[in-house]
Amino acid sequence: MTEQINMENKTQVLLEGYFFLFPLRLTKYDVKLTKQGITFYELQQKKNVLKTEKSIHFGDVVGCRCKKGKSENDPSAYFSIFSYQFKGKSKRKRSKYEFSFGLCDFQNFEDNLKVCQKWRNVIVCLSRNIVVNSNEVEFCMLPPSPTVLVLINPHSGPGKAQQIFESTVKPMLDDADIDYKVLITEYAGHASEVVKTLKLEDWSGLVIVSGDGLIYEVINGLMSRKDWAKAIKFPIGCLPGGSGNALCCSVNYLAGEPMDPDMVLHSTFVLIKHKILPIDLVLLQTPTDQIYSFLSVAWGIIADIDYESEKLRSIGSTRFTLYTIMRILKLRTYRARVSFLPVSDQKLKENGKSSKTVKFPRPRRYTIFSNDSNQEALNSVYNVGCVGKFKSLDEGDLRIRSQSMPTNMSDYMTQGEIPTNSLTSKSDNKLYEENEDEDSGHHSGDEALNGDVENGLVDFNLNSTTNEVFEDSVDETISMITESADPVPSPLLSPLDEDVPNTWTTVEDDFVTALAIYLPYLGPDNLVSPDSKLNDGCINLMLVRKGVSKNELLNIFLQFTTGEHINSPAFEVIKCLAFRLVPLTEKGNIMVDGERIDYGPIQGQILPGLARIMAIQ
Repeated sequence: MTEQINMENKTQVLLEGYFFLFPLRLTKYDVKLTKQGITFYELQQKKNVLKTEKSIHFGDVVGCRCKKGKSENDPSAYFSIFSYQFKGKSKRKRSKYEFSFGLCDFQNFEDNLKVCQKWRNVIVCLSRNIVVNSNEVEFCMLPPSPTVLVLINPHSGPGKAQQIFESTVKPMLDDADIDYKVLITEYAGHASEVVKTLKLEDWSGLVIVSGDGLIYEVINGLMSRKDWAKAIKFPIGCLPGGSGNALCCSVNYLAGEPMDPDMVLHSTFVLIKHKILPIDLVLLQTPTDQIYSFLSVAWGIIADIDYESEKLRSIGSTRFTLYTIMRILKLRTYRARVSFLPVSDQKLKENGKSSKTVKFPRPRRYTIFSNDSNQEALNSVYNVGCVGKFKSLDEGDLRIRSQSMPTNMSDYMTQGEIPTNSLTSKSDNKLYEENEDEDSGHHSGDEALNGDVENGLVDFNLNSTTNEVFEDSVDETISMITESADPVPSPLLSPLDEDVPNTWTTVEDDFVTALAIYLPYLGPDNLVSPDSKLNDGCINLMLVRKGVSKNELLNIFLQFTTGEHINSPAFEVIKCLAFRLVPLTEKGNIMVDGERIDYGPIQGQILPGLARIMAIQ
């Protein structure tokens, strides 16, 4: 019964009128607007011909604008809808469609414009998931026009980031009426310097057109501020302008948007239609530094491919393919001691020779609080950033409580103003041991209409049926978190010069690679962790040990495109909350989010949902 009422509510006609469709002024159309979209059909159709009704779904609409006829004496007014729809049934690529509905019922332009503006206001609100009820149509107003700062790295990847922005991104932002100011980074570390002193209250968010390196800079810049707990909740959007673009790939993948043949267009579409969502970070410690990661820590062959292929940066992502083949042919092995705090009881293979004990079919959902013995650690990690006192939990799960901007037009009228905190509008040597072993062995449009537009105020609230997490109120806790200048807590980590806690698991062996990853994609066509989410609160630790044949290793890399590599007996996956890697091979590479750091011991723990990303999930 409830579903039937909801469906009737969605299909209720809010506005109806007769318009001509530019440029055919002589043909009138009956146009109807519902909460789902617009339908229209030609009024004067031939007899005995079935009525052909066309539709525009608000899940595909990015903007709407009112226009005037070209002639000075023409009183006609138009509202133009900009829609990025899929062509055909394959849904491989969106294409832009512009529908301009004209009205000339009145003798003067102003009266015709008033009608078109009313339609535009409702269309823009509904395309941004702001609910408009039938009794609110006449009072519906346009959402505000916040401004975003766009950071462009002109030297990222093949060096085409600025060209990408001008040719594809800018026109789409204009269609969506999104205000922006562009800043071109001039040197390494420039973006970090910018965000360290940026007045966050002057902006609605930050959009990065680059590879993953600039995102890494921005996150660590925000976390170095005294007000890091507030600053890290500043919304970040990403557009592909580099070689790796792992975050962009992951955002598109989780949104159900294609990555080929035009990743830039689809990433920009997601940016325009975004919600502000929490994203996990990982706190990393080395003997000399503490840094923050959003993507991965790589060691072994994956790190070698990433770092050693830098000399071929100009050819884009093809460099990774070339160096993958080279490194497999000249396979290296590395010895290390790997420790981790597992999310649940998971068995490791013995000496890398037994068959895989844990299969990870796709898709799969995890219950991350499945091991009671780790409950104390779980309670600690999921209260990162909380300053108030809290009690221990017997059982719990991670609940993200979001304060949403009003999604009903009556809320606007009650409050007397429209919130301004979501992105909605526009302003104008032989270093290694060689391995002697040869070959031995989408959101659919309907889904896009269901959620609220979030303003990004999120707190970590461990909800329990028998215990209260915080002694203070939720609102007081949020205030304390956002105003805190205390260091970032790391309750799961021991000092690097001490042993790991006895609740951890440790294995020492020879490896081909070790990878800690917390997003689905490691790079283009590299769906390394297909089950990862933006904020699932865990690290996927992936191991490949010495003894894997070159043929099997090649198959693993080839299956990165589909994620089927996780079913290989040579590929181990452990879901964990924290890890430590101590390389015992003298020299090598360690990459964090695609950036090389000093070689040596490194450990990290999850910071669940700490940052904010512009995405759809």
